Amino acid sequence: MKWLIPVVLALISVLTPICVAADKQEEKLKPAQSIAELQQQLEKILKDTHTPGVSVAIVHRDGPEWIAGLGKADVASGRAATADTLFRIGSVSKAFASLSILMLVDQGKLSLEDPVHKLAPEVWFENPWEATDPVRVVHLLEHTTGWDDMHFREVAKDWPGTMGLREALDYDHHSRISSWRPGTRFWYCSSGPTVAAYIVEKITCQRFEDFVEQNLFRPIGMKSATYFKPADTAITTLYHDDGKTPYPYWNIICRPAGAINASAKDMAAYLQFYLNRGAVNGKQLFSVTEIDRMEIPATTWAAKDGMKYGYGLGNYWTVEDGFVYHGHVGSVIGGSSELEYLPDYGVGYFFSLNSGNGDAYDRSGQAIRDYITRNLQRPTLPPVASLPPQSAEYAGWYELDTPRGEVMHFLFRLGGMGWIRFKDGKLIFSAPGVGMWNDTFVPVMGTQFRHVKKDEFPDPVPTLVLLTPNEATAY
Repeated sequence: MKWLIPVVLALISVLTPICVAADKQEEKLKPAQSIAELQQQLEKILKDTHTPGVSVAIVHRDGPEWIAGLGKADVASGRAATADTLFRIGSVSKAFASLSILMLVDQGKLSLEDPVHKLAPEVWFENPWEATDPVRVVHLLEHTTGWDDMHFREVAKDWPGTMGLREALDYDHHSRISSWRPGTRFWYCSSGPTVAAYIVEKITCQRFEDFVEQNLFRPIGMKSATYFKPADTAITTLYHDDGKTPYPYWNIICRPAGAINASAKDMAAYLQFYLNRGAVNGKQLFSVTEIDRMEIPATTWAAKDGMKYGYGLGNYWTVEDGFVYHGHVGSVIGGSSELEYLPDYGVGYFFSLNSGNGDAYDRSGQAIRDYITRNLQRPTLPPVASLPPQSAEYAGWYELDTPRGEVMHFLFRLGGMGWIRFKDGKLIFSAPGVGMWNDTFVPVMGTQFRHVKKDEFPDPVPTLVLLTPNEATAY
């Protein structure tokens, strides 16, 4: 086995922590040609998967095309899901921590480059490289702190809405230890946005949830959105995969990371905010430059090498059927959500299910994407370039070295192996599994490659980059 110790493979296209369903069992349908037809498709998906209900919005730059609730919000009472029913949007919530920080940056109250320990020394974390590579505010939002994701004790804790963010962060801090130099690699970590939200509280002397309601929810038009448990008649019940057994309401202790409840109407307004590049009703709440910054990562090795694809400030790229989406997905126990939009085409969508059924999630997203892109022309593909001269240096076996938690590192060493080889001017990435699966990438520029999918539309942007860090950062 050949090990290339100083070479780092930034395989950005495989962002497993932000995937809701591991196995896609999509039923490929002909794209709906009308909202009525799309509604029929979604209702069939609900029925097929025993999912009680869905909240959905399709929005254009100039306004919503469809806002609805389908199915049941509560099975026992027979209460219907409507456009006003609140659904739990999970990690889609994270972008509001980023927006809050950007607002304070614009006011000159902090910088994305500020070290966290200078702003909030009372928040515990450990970074062996703090003297030379401190954890900065931007790392909290781009998930490049090097911290584990929240440990089970944090995730499992159910605490009423009276718990403050400082108390939540102090409850169990053991996940906040940097495993590599901050600002080099991405790995999903829900405590980062929560620390950022605490910094907002400290600077503004205002509870984070109140700051968001006053400065974001209300101006954007999210009239019913809330971080806290609403009245039972306003919110959907969440269910097991059988669609009958309910889950109790889960009071997430790190609320900024995933606690928002919002309706289809709320999320339609939020989508339109992005499609209009930070403007609401003609008033610019955020500059176009700030929205652009949210969508493009800046701190990883890959980003510093010019790669735009990846996780920005609570907002990341997804390539689906040859289109490049921006947004976020979210999951809670018994529910899953997705907010995605196409900035260049001025259209986006949101949906949220009140069951965690992965098949329902995949099929619903596919049906909605097929509808909104049915008459759109796909982006032009970048031309294929020649392999970089040094490509032979990258051939060999690799291990995935950014585990979501150190406790899982040994599993990644065993199951996260990959083999790179070059053939006929292409990069072939293979991984053992049931047999051996292969992904093909073609060079675009320098050491950046885009994915060419068999029997599917190829990616229109580079999603993989080969990097050779300098001696100061090779470890």
